[in-house]
Amino acid sequence: MSRPRRLKRDLSRRTNTREAKPRVLVVCEGERTEVEYLKGVIAFFGALPVEVETVGLGRDPLQVVQEAVDRRREARIDARRAKDANLAFDEVWCLVDVDEHTRLDQALTLGRQEEIKVAVSNPCFELWLLYHFQDLASAIDRTVLSREKLSKYLPGYDKHLPPGFPYSDHSKARARALRAAPEHRETCRKGPNPSTTVWLLIEAIRRVGGPKRR
Repeated sequence: MSRPRRLKRDLSRRTNTREAKPRVLVVCEGERTEVEYLKGVIAFFGALPVEVETVGLGRDPLQVVQEAVDRRREARIDARRAKDANLAFDEVWCLVDVDEHTRLDQALTLGRQEEIKVAVSNPCFELWLLYHFQDLASAIDRTVLSREKLSKYLPGYDKHLPPGFPYSDHSKARARALRAAPEHRETCRKGPNPSTTVWLLIEAIRRVGGPKRR
């Protein structure tokens, strides 16, 4: 599969374009929770000099990765037409679950081929949310995870996050994820149950956004 030529950010730039900011695209399997979380944690970080575009697709992993490929291509085309390299994305990510998806392996293969960074949660994204509150190292079903574990901290959880969600504990969540699955440190890989690499995306947003740390 041929890949479109990479657009260099120091070429073909108009003199009257907006101030250059790194751009990150994140396409999520879920339509609401992942998008709300990303918006919340970015707001917690403050005025990062980075633009993060989040898309809640509500489809299976293969469709999620294909959507990311398509949107990146469209952004590159727009950048060339406008002669503004800032319109292209610097990094493209996907957030997907293991669940019972039959096309997950295909999605991960496509991600590797197209250099799309796919963060996988096993069994689901709610595991990353739970890690903001407690450790979990034993295999768990997604229903039990949401209804019995996460509901202790988020009563009535229905895919929406409350205003007081502890985004500040993202570092604790990372540590808990690594304790549960210390070898699960790469994108486009399926880890054991439980495992998640959402923390890789959070670190990438902070890295792309600049040296500021909080």
